[in-house]
Amino acid sequence: MKHEELESFRERFKEIKKGKEPVRTTRLAVLMTDMEQCYNIPMRYSTAYAYHNPEVMKLYREISYARDI
Repeated sequence: MKHEELESFRERFKEIKKGKEPVRTTRLAVLMTDMEQCYNIPMRYSTAYAYHNPEVMKLYREISYARDI
């Protein structure tokens, strides 16, 4: 995991949060998909993955909770 990649995702998240619904939630979902592909985040929750990738999972959960579903 490169720190620069994670920081890039954080910056995208900050920008997306400024947007208005429903585009904001759509962009957040795309951001989550991009993270899943970049970091190979499993579809089902994995304790081992979360343990070994705490920074990734922290941001991923933050993005997930920010969506308006």
